[in-house]
This record gives sequence, structure tokens and C-alpha cells, in this order.
Amino acid sequence: MVICLKEIIYNLENIICGIPLVIFLMGTHIYLTLKLKFPQRHTLKGLKYMITSDKGNSKEGISSFKSLMAVLASTLGTGNIIGVATAIIIGGVGSIFWIFVSGIFAIATKYAETYIALKFRKKSKSGNIGGAMYVLKYRLKNNFLAIIFSFLLIASTLGMGAMIQSNAISSCIIQNYNVNIYIIAFLIVIPCAYVLFGNERRISNISSILIPFATIVYLVSCIVLIYIYKNNLIPSIKLIIKEAFNFRACSGGILSSVALRAMSTGLSKGLFTNEAGIGTSPIFDCTVKEKNIKKQTIISSTSVFIDTVLLCTITGIMFVSTGMYNITDNPSVLAQSVFELLPYGKIIYIVIITIFAISTIPCAGFYGSVAIKFLLKNKKSEKIYKIIFLLCAYIGSILTIKLVWSISSIANAIMAIPNIIMIYKLKDEIEY
Repeated sequence: MVICLKEIIYNLENIICGIPLVIFLMGTHIYLTLKLKFPQRHTLKGLKYMITSDKGNSKEGISSFKSLMAVLASTLGTGNIIGVATAIIIGGVGSIFWIFVSGIFAIATKYAETYIALKFRKKSKSGNIGGAMYVLKYRLKNNFLAIIFSFLLIASTLGMGAMIQSNAISSCIIQNYNVNIYIIAFLIVIPCAYVLFGNERRISNISSILIPFATIVYLVSCIVLIYIYKNNLIPSIKLIIKEAFNFRACSGGILSSVALRAMSTGLSKGLFTNEAGIGTSPIFDCTVKEKNIKKQTIISSTSVFIDTVLLCTITGIMFVSTGMYNITDNPSVLAQSVFELLPYGKIIYIVIITIFAISTIPCAGFYGSVAIKFLLKNKKSEKIYKIIFLLCAYIGSILTIKLVWSISSIANAIMAIPNIIMIYKLKDEIEY
């Protein structure tokens, strides 16, 4: 009975998170790109805003810079490193091109969902609050979709946000060092608890320190590796583009060519690295003190460029340039093997994975607590949720969680439906 249920969930994940999700989200990305007259054109302006904006929080809310760091904390991580490795192993090197394409178009959807969430955010005693659930209920008068979105968000944060991220840290450490797994689990939960129970201000303060540091270290590591293998750089880029459009037949049923397999894998992995269309990151954006909605929207949509267009693409090129993608079909082993080409590469890899994942956990917990607050409207329920969330992080550190990954992926995919409905209904209210 249990085995049968597992198979049903795995098959459901393959169906929902496969071609239908790719078509649904990519179709939305392309439509909004045209409808909003290419909001990607604001990317350079967004990077400038990010650098020049006020870095300090105030009583009025979170600063734009710290909000962006918190948003990046929730999306950067295992998806950018191990996710890209997985895409190459499943879909071939051509999938890197399609990850890049998905990131370019996803900027438009991130722009749309953020603008709408900011426009209809609410003021509370503790500051600004908002997200798709608030827009669905108070602007569109659709409480049913608001509740569905909130429940799916809670399920996703407990699984994808708590268990999977903590598992990434513990797995990375255990496969390299002989350390008691229960001690690792404890060491993961303690800092996460400190940050999570400190509200969004503490989350943004910690993220604004950890994320720039980890991102710079990661980028420098990638650039150094690409430089070491610079003779392979141009041939690698040519190979990526060639395989992205290689319609040579291969095994795989309906995806009967190399190009189609690369496209399906690359687009699906790209969609999940930045969460554009799922509706999570605008929840944090709603806490900002910036009153200029368009400016904050531009800053937020820049996160997709940094996350997917820049980091995922560089990661993919690095994997191909080193030639290490041919040595294993295990994404984690591939990612670590590439970093081990650097002096102290193993330590650098573990530190990066740990910082990215441990930054993601409190951000996911914040998203879930906002959903709980929306549903139950009391602080006691928020505290109970946070305790359950941290317990899930502990459990995720010590157990194999393949099933949790599948359930969380399904929740994420379905969560996109009410969020996209919200965007389509309010698309004419977006300033671009």
C-alpha cells in the first residue's frame, strides 16, 4: 500500500512537473514579456538600484537591498549548483542553453507578480504584509484560491524549504567527513531558529551578509575554473548551443530527440531555480520601505537575472569546460568533483552549499509563517508553525527524503496556478 502510494506520487510529479508545467509557465513568461513590452530592459537599471539603494532597515520596513538579498537567499542554493548538474545529466549539455532562455523570459513574470503584490499589500501593526493570498482574497474576492495557495505554500516550505535544504547540508558534510549526523542536524537547526524567530528584519540582516559573501566566493571560483580551462571555453559554448538544437533521435519516448530532451530538462530546471510564477518572493518584497512600486519591482526582478541567467549559466559553462560532466551520473558527486579541481575546493564547495542552504531555510520559514498568519490570524499559531518547521529541518538532516522532494515539487507546481490566475486578471494594472 505504502509502495503503491509512493509510485502514485512519483508518477504525479513526473506528469505535473514535466511538460505541462513547462508549457504553462513558459507560456506565461513569453506572454508577459510581450504584454509588458520587455521588462527585461530594466535589468541594468535594477543592478544600479541594487548597488545605490539605501542598505539600512528602518521602522517603515526593510531596505530594498536587504529585501533582494533575502529573496536571493530563498532561491540561490542547491538548485543553482546541484540543479544545473542534474539538468546536464538528465538532459545533456544543451539543457544549459534552455536554462538561460527560461531565466531571460522569467524576468517578466517576476516583474508582474511583484508589482501586483506590492500594489495591493496591506499595512499591519508589525509593518507591511502581502503576497498572492492577500491579493486573491481582498482584490479579486476569491478566498478559495487564497486558501489553496496558502496551504500549498505551507506544504512547500516544510518540505522544499526545511527538509530538503537541511538534507543538502548534512549530505554534503557526511559524504566528506565522519561526523555524527545528529550533531550536524542540531548545528543546522540552532542558527536557523535564531534567525527565524527574529522576524523578517533579522532574516534580511543575516542574508545581506551571507548572500553577497557566498555569491562572490562562488562566482570567483567559477571564473577561476573557467580561466584554468579557458582553451575549452569557446568549444564548450558551441557544444551547448549545438546540443540545444540537436534533433538527432535518442531514447525517451515522446522526447525522442536530444534537443527536445535538453529543452524539457533545461526549461523545467530553470523555472524552479528562480521561482518566478510561483509567488513566493513577492511575500518578502511586500515588507520593504520603498514606496516607489515600480522601482522595487525592478530591483526584485533583477534577482532572476542574478540567480538563473548569470549564476546558473556560468555554472553550466564551468561544468562543461572542465569536462567533468562525463565522469558520473550523480549530480552531487559531479558538482563536488568540479570544485575539487581548485585548491581547497572541497572546503569551498561545502562552505558555499552550507551558506546557500542555511540562508534559504529561515526565508522559507518566513513565507510559511505569513501563510499561517493569513489563515489563522494569531501569533500563537505562527510560533507553533515555526517549531514544526524547525523540527522538519532537523528530520530532513538525518533522513533520506526522496518522497518529500516529490511532494514539495507538486505543491510548488500547483501553487503557480492561483498565482498565475491572479497575474492574468490584474495584468492591465501593471505599470511597465
